[in-house]
Formats: sequence, C-alpha cells, structure tokens
Amino acid sequence: MKLLDLLNENLLENNDNKEPVVDEIGKFFVVKKPTKGMTKENMVVESTVFDEIKMEDTKGVYKNKSEANRHATEALKEYSDMLKEVEDAMEDFRTSKKEIDTKKSVAREKILKIK
Repeated sequence: MKLLDLLNENLLENNDNKEPVVDEIGKFFVVKKPTKGMTKENMVVESTVFDEIKMEDTKGVYKNKSEANRHATEALKEYSDMLKEVEDAMEDFRTSKKEIDTKKSVAREKILKIK
C-alpha cells in the first residue's frame, strides 16, 4: 500500500464529523503545466478528490495514467519548442543589435571625420 493511500485512508477515518466519507471517484492523475526544468515524472501526480488541485497550474486531469503520461510528454515537447523559439528570437535580436551598434559606431566615426 502506498503512503498516499494510507494518508487518504487516515483522512477518511479521522474526519471532524466522525462520519465515514465516501470517495466513489477514486484515484486520478493530474498533469501539471510544464515549467523550466520539469520532467514528465514531476508533471504527472496521482491525486484523489481530497487533494488540492490548482486550476492555473493544471494542464489536465485523467483517469488513466498512461493517458496522463502521453499528454505530459506532448505538453513538455510543446513547451520545449516554445522555449527554443524564444531562444532563437533572442539570438536574432542580439545579432541585430550588434550589427546596429557596429553601423552606429561607423556612422559616428564618419561624422567625426567630417567635422
């Protein structure tokens, strides 16, 4: 039995009202939105209805673990592709900025020669 199962069982047994809590939903898998340095294992979290799930941090909720893993892999790939696009755009910007600075200094030199 997993630690999470034991904790949830304990939660069900020790609620404030001392009434049994029914969980007909069972376990499901939450796929978190990817962030820098995140792996698929960090993204897929086994949860129950008693666990907190923040909508703004969630990519999806799945009953099947393999489906959750598949969606996590897709989300990581999309995130990686977006990061690559941003890095490429920033590199283009830096290159363009260097070229402009070079042209600016050449123009400045020509202006100083004219004076």
